[in-house]
Amino acid sequence: MNRIALSTALTLVVAAPLVLHGQDASESEDLNRFSLGPRFGFNFKGDFRLRSIGNPSNPGPASGGVNHGYNDGYVNVDSSGNAGGQTWNWGYQNNSQVVGDTMQFHSVQAQSPSLASHNNTTDDPQAGLEFVYQRVLGRFSTKAAGCWGLEAGFGYTDIDLHDDRTATGFTTVTTDAYQLNGSLPPGASYHGTFQGPGTLLGDTPTRTTATALTSQTSQQRLSGQLYTIRLGPFAEWNITSQLSLAASAGLTLAPASIDYDYTELNPGVGGSALTSGHSSKVGLLYGGFVGATLRFDFTRHFGAYLGGQFQGLSTLEQTSGTHVARLDPGATVYGTAGLVWKF
Repeated sequence: MNRIALSTALTLVVAAPLVLHGQDASESEDLNRFSLGPRFGFNFKGDFRLRSIGNPSNPGPASGGVNHGYNDGYVNVDSSGNAGGQTWNWGYQNNSQVVGDTMQFHSVQAQSPSLASHNNTTDDPQAGLEFVYQRVLGRFSTKAAGCWGLEAGFGYTDIDLHDDRTATGFTTVTTDAYQLNGSLPPGASYHGTFQGPGTLLGDTPTRTTATALTSQTSQQRLSGQLYTIRLGPFAEWNITSQLSLAASAGLTLAPASIDYDYTELNPGVGGSALTSGHSSKVGLLYGGFVGATLRFDFTRHFGAYLGGQFQGLSTLEQTSGTHVARLDPGATVYGTAGLVWKF
């Protein structure tokens, strides 16, 4: 949140009682207040960054004597330097890659910029609960005018942010066919080595390419718990004998335990490929708050309140593979309500 605005609000709340010539709180019998009620947070943001579509690979040039990498295998130079235009340093994943007297390998590559990594945010209300303790330390010029003191709040917010979307763009599939030269290939999945020996495969591919419009679907989620501990001064003004308005400001510490989960359906070789991931992280967020509360007293000791808070906290970032998610509570607004007990 804006540090200048927070500092100004904090100064006003602290200074107001002094300007109004505060009196000793011992004149009042009700120096303590306990408040409890639900709290709803708005403007929580989840920043999700996606990798590019599929799992791009580099097949290299369509020539022999070099290494070739594919989504479903590899054809590399062996320890003999591919003597006779053949290599035993190759591997593949699926039996469907055996086509006649050839082995076919595929490389999936995205071309559309819309499928590159980018940011997205979600903004959903988050439910929680808060317990507040106030200690009256002084009075204004008259007892009926109001009071000032310290406020401590302990809150809990259930975090559940979702991001569901589909990205569309053009994807190129490169297919390289290598000659088996009458050899019977080992069953899938096979992994030849640099030293060998092994089944020989021609090292010069016959290449074809095809481009098609494909789509990627993604479901991402940040979920967990955010706890807040806030402390600062408050000032309260009595509007009537039963109705009062209070303002507060101060610092906030927020331990958080957040899970990040994602599921992605990407175009792949021979159909779509489903990938997923999970990570968990615990961190301590920090920042400040300003708030206002309207209270109505039913009796001397019991009442109800309605209020709002503006809170700014640091961010929590975590990764799962090539995916990055960030919880951003940097400008959150809370609505609060509940009951008060004074004694």
